Amino acid sequence: MAGKSTKKPSSAALDASAHTVIRSIVAQSREANGRLSEDELGKIRKYLVANRVDDFLAEEKSGVVPLMEMYPFLFNSMLLSPGLGEYRTVACDTLTVWIQRTSQCCLRSTAFTTQLQQETTAGSANDADIVFDFVCEYWTDSGAALGNALRELFMKTISLIERVWTAGERSERLGKWVDRILTYPRNMRVVYFTIEILARQLGGHIILAKDPAIIHDSLQLTYSNALANPVSKMITAILVTIRKYEIEALGKKPAPLALENVEKKWLEIWCSEVVGALRNDNLRSHIQIYLLPNIFRVSAVGCQMFIKELQKQPLHTEIDISVFIGCLKVGQDLALLDEPSNASGLSPDFLRELLHHTSEDLRIGGLSLAVSSPQASKPIPPTVLDILAEAFDDLILESDPEFRNRVYGFMRQMTTRIRDSCYALAREQKKCIIASNVSRAKEIEAQIAANVNFLNGYLDYLRELLRPGSSYQRIHMSLKLLTVLIRAGLDDRVDAKWHEKNHIDFPFNIPIFKPKTVRVLLDNLMNNYEDVRDTSINLLKMAPVAALLEDGVDKKLVVDGYSEKGLRMIKGLRGREGDGGARIVDFSYYLYSKLGDGEWEAIFLNNFIGILESAIQEAERNLSSAVKDYPLHGYFTGLRFIFEQIDYNSEKAKGKAVYWNKLHERLVRLSYSVWGIVEKILCHDSPEGNLPEELEEQYLASLEEEYGPATQLILSYAWRAIGESSALLTVLLSRIPDDEGKLLDDKVVTDLGNLLLTELATIRHRGAFSSVYPTFVACCTRCNLSTSNKLIGLPGKWLTENIQLIQSKAQHITRRSGGLPFLVAGVLTAEINPDRPLLQKTFDRLAEIAETPAYLSDEKIDLPQVHALNCIKSIFVEARLSGPSAFFIDRALAMAINAFASEMWSIRNCGVMLFAALQTRLFGSRKFTDPRLTVGTMSARLFFSRFKNVKDILLQHLKEHVYQLGSLESSHVETVYPVLSLLSRLEGTNGYSGLDAFRPLIMSCLSSRIWKIREMAARSLLALVSTASWLETYRDLADDLSKSTQNGTHGRLLALQVLLESFASSSSQREIPVEVYSDLASKFEGMVKCGCSPNILAFLRVCKSVVDYPRPAGVRAEEAKSILKHKFYDFVLSNFRTTENGVGDRFLQEQIIRYLTERCVQRLVGNSNDEEAMNILKDCIKTGSYGGTIVALRIISDHVDEFALSTCEELISPVWMSWYGSNWSQVRSATIRLFSVLLSRLKLWNGQPAYAMFEELYAAIDLQIAEANTVSEAALEALGPLVASLSMSTGGSDYCSRWNSVLEVFSDDDAPFSTRKASLTSIISFVQTVLELQPQNSETIFLRDAYFKLLNFLSDDDQDLREIATEFICTYILKTKYITTCVYCEKLFAKLLVDLFGNNAETFDGLGLFAERKVTGTLSPVRQIEDAFTPDLSLFIVEKQNLYINEVQVAELWAEMIMQLFGKVRDSGPKETTLKRLAEWEVSAVKLLQKAINMHGDDGPFGWTSNAEVFSFGRRIIEVYRMLKQCKSVPVEMEAAFNELRRLAKDKGLHYLWNLEI
Repeated sequence: MAGKSTKKPSSAALDASAHTVIRSIVAQSREANGRLSEDELGKIRKYLVANRVDDFLAEEKSGVVPLMEMYPFLFNSMLLSPGLGEYRTVACDTLTVWIQRTSQCCLRSTAFTTQLQQETTAGSANDADIVFDFVCEYWTDSGAALGNALRELFMKTISLIERVWTAGERSERLGKWVDRILTYPRNMRVVYFTIEILARQLGGHIILAKDPAIIHDSLQLTYSNALANPVSKMITAILVTIRKYEIEALGKKPAPLALENVEKKWLEIWCSEVVGALRNDNLRSHIQIYLLPNIFRVSAVGCQMFIKELQKQPLHTEIDISVFIGCLKVGQDLALLDEPSNASGLSPDFLRELLHHTSEDLRIGGLSLAVSSPQASKPIPPTVLDILAEAFDDLILESDPEFRNRVYGFMRQMTTRIRDSCYALAREQKKCIIASNVSRAKEIEAQIAANVNFLNGYLDYLRELLRPGSSYQRIHMSLKLLTVLIRAGLDDRVDAKWHEKNHIDFPFNIPIFKPKTVRVLLDNLMNNYEDVRDTSINLLKMAPVAALLEDGVDKKLVVDGYSEKGLRMIKGLRGREGDGGARIVDFSYYLYSKLGDGEWEAIFLNNFIGILESAIQEAERNLSSAVKDYPLHGYFTGLRFIFEQIDYNSEKAKGKAVYWNKLHERLVRLSYSVWGIVEKILCHDSPEGNLPEELEEQYLASLEEEYGPATQLILSYAWRAIGESSALLTVLLSRIPDDEGKLLDDKVVTDLGNLLLTELATIRHRGAFSSVYPTFVACCTRCNLSTSNKLIGLPGKWLTENIQLIQSKAQHITRRSGGLPFLVAGVLTAEINPDRPLLQKTFDRLAEIAETPAYLSDEKIDLPQVHALNCIKSIFVEARLSGPSAFFIDRALAMAINAFASEMWSIRNCGVMLFAALQTRLFGSRKFTDPRLTVGTMSARLFFSRFKNVKDILLQHLKEHVYQLGSLESSHVETVYPVLSLLSRLEGTNGYSGLDAFRPLIMSCLSSRIWKIREMAARSLLALVSTASWLETYRDLADDLSKSTQNGTHGRLLALQVLLESFASSSSQREIPVEVYSDLASKFEGMVKCGCSPNILAFLRVCKSVVDYPRPAGVRAEEAKSILKHKFYDFVLSNFRTTENGVGDRFLQEQIIRYLTERCVQRLVGNSNDEEAMNILKDCIKTGSYGGTIVALRIISDHVDEFALSTCEELISPVWMSWYGSNWSQVRSATIRLFSVLLSRLKLWNGQPAYAMFEELYAAIDLQIAEANTVSEAALEALGPLVASLSMSTGGSDYCSRWNSVLEVFSDDDAPFSTRKASLTSIISFVQTVLELQPQNSETIFLRDAYFKLLNFLSDDDQDLREIATEFICTYILKTKYITTCVYCEKLFAKLLVDLFGNNAETFDGLGLFAERKVTGTLSPVRQIEDAFTPDLSLFIVEKQNLYINEVQVAELWAEMIMQLFGKVRDSGPKETTLKRLAEWEVSAVKLLQKAINMHGDDGPFGWTSNAEVFSFGRRIIEVYRMLKQCKSVPVEMEAAFNELRRLAKDKGLHYLWNLEI
C-alpha cells in the first residue's frame, strides 16, 4: 500500500452536509436569539462528538462550524431550559461536550485560548459563576440523568478554567465558590457534591480551614438516605487530598517511620469524629455502608490502626459492640482484615452471645461475620456451623419482616459459601487421593461431612417450621430458605432449570423433597396467607414428579383424590376455603399435565368448567341457596391459576386453535353470567347494606345465625365473584396470543370491552371497582397491541364516547364520577405510543370541560366540570402515568386553584382533591410531626422554572382573596389556605427574588382573623427567606410586633417561631446573633403584659426556642442570652398559679407549668438538695389545674429514674395525696402511676400504712376489662411493690392471693395491650422489690408464682411486652452478660426455674404442675379434641389472640424441663405423683385419638391431621409418651395402645411429622 495515506478522515469530512445543518441551526438561532430545540441540541451534540480536536483547530481547512459560534446559543439554551422532560439534561450534556472539546483545543493551542477569550465569554468569571449557580440550583431536585449531566458540566467547567485562568485566579475563584456553597443549608445534596469536587481541586486542608467542623456536622446528616452517600464522598475527598498532600511533602522516598506518623496524623483528623458518629444508632448503618469502605480503601494501614483503636475500648454496651463488629465487617469485606478469630476479638463464645443478643443489629452483625468472606470458597469452621445451628430460633423466628429479610440474605450467602467451599474441598480431595496424601484427604472428608450434617439438621429444622399451626413468619421464612436450598442444587433430582445463575454442583446430594416435606407443603396450600400458598405451590412444581407421586401406587388415582378434595374445598363459603381449594385444583391440573399426553388435564379442565357452569345456573335459579352451597369465587380463582400456567406455544397446545377458541369463548360467557347475577347487588346505591327484595323471602334465618348477617354474605359472594371472574379475564386477555390462530376472536374482545365499560359505569362497590379496573387496562392493552383494525382504535373510541357523556348525560354518572375516572386512567395507561397523543387529546378535552364557567344557578351534583376534574385527578394518581402526565401538572395546578374561587361548592371540593393529589405528586406524602414547622421539599426557583404559569395564578388568587378574608364568606379561606399550603412546601433560595410580590400578601395573611390562615402564612413565609435574608426577615417581623393588631402580633410571633426553628438547618450562621437575644429581652416586659394569652404563649415559645437553642451562644451573646433566660424563668415562676379564665389562659398556664417543671426537674437531677426547685415542683403537682397537673406528673415520670432516692422520698407524699385531691381519672391514673415508680425506687415508704394503701388501690381496680381503664391499670402497677413489702408480714399470703387474682384477669391474652402491660409492670415491681428486700428468700412460693407469670409474658403476642420481660429477666434474675432474645431467654429462664425450685419440696409440686400444663395443655383431653374438631363457620377469619406462641415448641421445651426436674428431685414421691398424672392423661388422650381416627378415617395430604389443633394434640401425646418411656413408666396396656396408634398411623396415612416411631 505504498504511497497511500493510512490516516482516517474525520466523520464530519465524510458527511459535508452535517456542516450545513449545524450552520443553519446556528444562523436561525442567531436571528431568533432564543434557545435551541431539543432536536437541534441533539444534532449539535452528535456533531461535536463526531468531529475531532484537529478539525476544530483547523476549521477553515476542515470546514467545521467554529466552536465560538455555537457557544452563545448552547449557553442560553442551558439557562432557559424548562424543567419538564429531558430538555435540561440534553442542554447540559451538549454544553458539557462543547466545553470538553474547547478545553482540548485550549490544551493543544495557545492561540485558540486567546481567540476564545476574545470572541466569547466562555470560561469568564461571570459565566463560570452562572454555571456554578445553575448547578447548585438544579442539582437538589435532579434525577440520575440530570444529576450526572450537572456533575459533568461542573467538572468540565473547572477543566476549562484550568486552561484559561492562572493558578492564582483559579484558586481564588474556586475558594469563593467554597465560601458560597458553605452558606447553603446543609440538607441540600449539592453542598456535598460541589465540595467533593472542589476539595479535589483545592485540597481538603483548604476546606477544613474554611469550616473546621464540616466533617462533624456532615456526619450528623448521614441518617438521611439522600445525603449519606454524597456526604461520605465529600468527606473521603477531603481526607484523601489531605493524606496525599502530607505524603507528597515527605518527598519521593519517605522513611517508614515518617509514613507511620503521617498515618497517625491523618487518623487524628477523622477517627474521633467517625467513632462518635458510629455511636449514634441513627448514623451507624450509613457510615458503615458509605463512608468506612471509602476511607479504608485509601489506606489499609489506616484501617488497621483504626480497628486497633476500637479494640482498646471495652465492649460493655450494645453501642460498643455494634461499632466494633460493624467496622470489623467492613475491613473483612475489603480483605484488609483477617476473618474473625480469637485474635481479632471475636471468639466463638462472643459470636454465640452476638447471635442470641436482643439487638437485631448485633445478631445481623454476628451472622454476617460468621457466613461472609471475601473468599467465597473458604469453608465455614465447624464450630461456627454448630453455633449457627443453636441460634436458628433467634435468627429465623423474629417477627420483624425487615430483620427476616436481612437474615434471609445472609442465609443465602451461607448456602452459597457452603456449596462453593465443599466443591473446592472435593476437588482438593481428589488431588490428595491422586497424590496419596491420605491424611489430608481424610481431613477434607471430615470437613465435608460436617457440612452435610449441618445441612441435614438445617433441612429438618425448616421442615419442622412448616408444621400445621406454625405462625406466618415461621412458615414464610422456611419457604424462602427452602427455595434457596432448592435453587442452589442441594437436591440433584430437581430440574436444572430451577437452579440459580452461575450454578455449581454440590459434591453430595441431600434429598429435599422427602414425603415429610411434600406433606407440609401440601398442607400449606390451604394456608390463610396468599403468599404462603403461592410459594408452596411454586416449590411443589419444582419437585420431581417422582417425589410427589410415589412408585407402587396408581398415580392417576392419587391425583384424582387430590382433585376431589380440592373441589370439595372450593365450594366453601369462606374466602380462605375457596382460595385453598383453588390451589389444590391448580396442583391437580399440574400433575395431570405431567402424567398424561394432554388428555387427562383437558378432561379435568372440561369437567371443572362444567361444575362452575352448574353453580352459575343454580345461582341464576336460586341465589339465596347458591350463596351458601355454590360460591363462585373459588372456581374462577382455580381457573385463573390453571390458565396462568398454560403455555400456548408448547407442543401440547399447538394445532388446537379451534379447541382453545371455543374454550376461551366459554369462559368469557361465564363472566357475562356472573355479571347478570351480581349486577343488582353491586350497582345498588348502597351495596354494603343492600339485600335484594327477591332474596328476602328466600334467605333462611338459620343461615344468618350460622354465617352472619345476610347482607354481609350476599355482598361477599357478589364482589368475590366479580373480582375473581375479572382476574381470570385479565389473565386470558394478557396471555392468549394475538396471532393468525385467533385463539380469541376480535368480536369477543370488543364485546368484553363493552361489558367492562358497563361494569365500570354502574358498579358502586369500591372493591369491585378495583377488581374490574385491571381487566379493563388489560383489554385496552390487547387492543392497542393488536394487528387487527377492528381492535387497534377501540380504546380511543371508548374514551371519546364516554367523555362526551360527561356533558350530554352527566346526570347518569354517580358519586365521585362513578367508574369514569377508572375508564379514563385505564385507556390512557394502556396507550403504547410513546408520544402519548391520546393522553394529550384527552387532557385538552377534559381541561376544556373543567374550565367551562359554572354558576350558582346550575348547582347540582352532576356538573360536567365535577366529572372532568375527577377524571383529571385520576390521571395524576395513576402511578403508570406519572411520567407522561408531568407535562400537564402546571395546567392542572392552574385548574385546581381556579376551582377554589368557584361559586359552586362541588367544584371547589373537586379542586381541593385535585390540588391535594398534585401536592402529593410534587412533594410526596410526608407528614410533619410538628405542625408549626414545615421543611421545604423543593426550591422556589426550581419549582417556578418547571411550572412557569403557576406563579402568576397563585399571585392573582392571593390578590383577589387575601384582602377579603375579613368577610364571612368561606370561599376566600378555601382559596387562600391551599395556596399558602403550596407555598409552604417551597424553600427560599439565595439570590432569587421571584417571590417578592408575595411578601405583602403573606404579611397581610399574618394578620388574618383566622388562626389557621395565620399559621399557614407563617410557614409560607419561609419560602421567601434565604439564608442570606434570615436576619433581615427577623428584624422586619420583630419590629412589627408593637405596630400590629392582636391577630397581627400573633401571626408574626408564629412566623418568628417558624423562622427560629428553621435556623438550626441553616449553616450560614452557627450562632444565633446577639441582636436576637437583646431584642427579645427588650420586648419581654411589653409582650407578656399584652393581655392576650395566645400571644403571650406564642412569645414564650419564641423565647424558649432561643433560650434552648442547641448550639452554644457566642461570647458576646452569652450575656444577652442570660438576661433573656432570667426574665423568662422569672415570669413563669411568678405566673404558674394564674387562674384559668378561658381556653387561652388554660393553654398558657399548662405551657408555663411545663416550662417550670422541666426547669425544676433539671435542677433536681443536678442537685438533689435544691429546696427551692423541690417546693416549686410540689406546687406544680398541687396547682389545681387539671391539664397542668397532668403535664407536671408526666414530666416528672419521664425523669424519675434520674432522681436521687432522697428526691423520691420528698416527692412520694405529695404524689400520694394528689390521689385524693382529684376526681379526674386522667389525673388519678397519672398520679398513681408515678407513685408506683417512686415506690419501686424506694422499696419501702412509711408515710402511710402499707395495708391501707393496698386496700385503697385494690378498691380502685375494676375487674371488668372490656376496654382499657387507666386508673385500674395504674393502681395494679402500684400494687406490685406494695404486695412485695406486705408479703413479708403476717397475712402476706392473703395480699398475694388477691393481687394474683387481679393479675389472672389483667394478663389474659384477650386483655388490651395497656392492661397486660400494667400486669407486667406490677409483676416486675414485685419481683424487683422482693429480690432487693429479701435476697435470701429467692425460692419462696410467692416468687415462684410471679416467675411463672413473668415467663408467660416471654411468649406474649405483643413484641414490646416480650422485650420488657426479657430485659428484666436477663438483668435482674438471670444476670446474663448481655440481654438475649425472648426465645433464648425463655429457655434459660425455664432451666433456672428447674434449678431454683426443683430441689425444694415446698415449691416442686407447683413447678411440676406448671410444667405439666405446658406440655399437656390447660384444657382436658376431651375438651381439646372437641375444640379441634369444632368447625369454624365464620365468614371471615378470626385470628387467635396470641399468634406468637407455638404450642408444640412450648410442649417440647417443657417436656425437656420435666425430665431435668426429675433428675434433681431427691424424694421419689413427687416424681411418681407427676408420672402418674401424666400416664392418666396419656391413656385418656390416646383413646380419644384412636376414636378420632376411627371416626374420620383415612388422612393423607389435605387430611384432618393437617388441622392445627388436631396436630398439636397429637404432638402433645407423643411428647408425654416420650417422657414416660424415658422414665420407664409406660404401662403394658399403654404400650399396646400406642402400638395400635402406630399401626393406624401407617394404615390411615396420618401426618408424617407426628414422628410416632419412638
